[in-house]
Amino acid sequence: MSAFKAFTLFISCDIMFLFFSCSSSSGRKIDKTMDVVERLVEQHPDSALNLLDSLVYPTNLNKRQYNRYMLLALQAKDKSYKDITSDTAIWGVKNYYLQKKDYPNAAMAAYYCGRVSAEQTRYDRALYHYLEAEKYASSSDNINLKGLIQSGMGHVLMCHFLCNQALPRYHKALRYFYQVKNFKNVSIAYLSLGNCFFVEEKIDSSFYYSFKALEVAQRYNKKALVSDAKQNLSLLFIDQKKYKEAKAYLFMALKDAPQEEVSKIYLKLADVFCVESKIDSAEFYIEKSLCSLVKNDNNTQAGIYDSWSIIKENAGDYKSSLLYHKKYTDHLINMITETKAAALLDIQRKYRFEQLKNENITLTLQKQRILLYSSLGIIILLAGFLFYYRKYTLSKRNELEAEQKIYHFLNMAKSYSEKEATFRNALLEQFEILKKTASLENHIRQDDGNRSKQLLRKFNEIVYGQDTLNWERLYRVMNDLYDGFFDRLREKFPFLEEDEFRICCLTYTQFSGSEISIIMGLSINTIQMKRSVIRKKLQIPSNGNIPHFLDAVLK
Repeated sequence: MSAFKAFTLFISCDIMFLFFSCSSSSGRKIDKTMDVVERLVEQHPDSALNLLDSLVYPTNLNKRQYNRYMLLALQAKDKSYKDITSDTAIWGVKNYYLQKKDYPNAAMAAYYCGRVSAEQTRYDRALYHYLEAEKYASSSDNINLKGLIQSGMGHVLMCHFLCNQALPRYHKALRYFYQVKNFKNVSIAYLSLGNCFFVEEKIDSSFYYSFKALEVAQRYNKKALVSDAKQNLSLLFIDQKKYKEAKAYLFMALKDAPQEEVSKIYLKLADVFCVESKIDSAEFYIEKSLCSLVKNDNNTQAGIYDSWSIIKENAGDYKSSLLYHKKYTDHLINMITETKAAALLDIQRKYRFEQLKNENITLTLQKQRILLYSSLGIIILLAGFLFYYRKYTLSKRNELEAEQKIYHFLNMAKSYSEKEATFRNALLEQFEILKKTASLENHIRQDDGNRSKQLLRKFNEIVYGQDTLNWERLYRVMNDLYDGFFDRLREKFPFLEEDEFRICCLTYTQFSGSEISIIMGLSINTIQMKRSVIRKKLQIPSNGNIPHFLDAVLK
């Protein structure tokens, strides 16, 4: 049977392997891609987003992978400065991680729930999500995320003009960012502190933190942030009507600015010259702003034409002012159209994603159905094989049992002697041993070709066909031969059951376990079990000799 069990286990393992191998291979590829995205998303969000786009047609995306995909996609979009106002699916992602009690990911998802709400200008809701994220992140080792959460809360509070509450949040964010040496975020936090003090009209403090932001950005060679800090300082100088210093910082900002920011800096320079009433210089930098656009940026173009319209209006050129104002309006309309189109494309993409996901689920279910039916077929075959194998082994066991019983029965018959007055002979005589032996030998000669099916049945029919043993008479014989043994046994151990009394008597009179099983019509295992029970009742050691014990206690 051990070989059959091993074979069954092997087949079961094969079925399990077939069942899961199809889905696991594609699942591993998706997981590896997401691992790469997770490493890229902080420093190269555009590349991370492009890589995620390769998963739009996944062969199999389970619930865990889907929620991870949605969280990573939103991270990449946010860090790439793309519109995230329609990414409300992040609420479902947060709930998924909460149900799984995956609090680090729940904290990340809650933070991005706050980011989406903040972008939607729903600041109360954003603050709720940030507080929720702070709670979930308390047990996390993601220090940078803790800093982002504090910074997010500071931004929301500042939007509510609650600068006295925002400042502690920004300071706490600074400590977290310094702890993980994220100097990019350190510089941004200093800029945020500067803006917060600017709103409170604490200009000196605003200058202090803006210069701190510039210092950190320069020290750690964060060129884009160097440019941002210098632009921020230029705005502070404009507020103080120090236009010369403002222009100096804008010119310095140009050196470190990314190409897509150059046009915006030229536009700011044009605005400063316009304030100074230097119209020619203002128009010169507006033209440079327009020429330095690296892509069709409707937002920047709208600002350019708006400034140009104001300059022409101040110069008394109302016709040109109206023309530029029309272009300004056109770009505003284009911005609205682009936003709607982007939102529509995003919705279509999400719909297509869900549609493909459902199609993949259907295909997966079909594969699993085929595997299930195949598995059921194999299981039925195995069950049939097991049934016939067990039937065969049972038949062989019955044949062997019958042969052993017949062998012991014939030996019992040979030991019978009419001349000796013993308990054994008295029992065998009552058992009609000679008559039954003759019938059994006759049957064996007649039916030798089909023994496996008939032998045990015929043995039971011949030996146990009628109850020929008179146990009361046998007890009397035992009493006569063994000086009242049965009466003394019954008196000494009245708690023994009838079968146990009989086994004690037969064992005492030197009948073997096989012989006792034949006489009593029980299996050898049953006789052994009953002997164990007798030993426990009589307090005989587990391998103790019952006849010796009875001799000792019944003297």
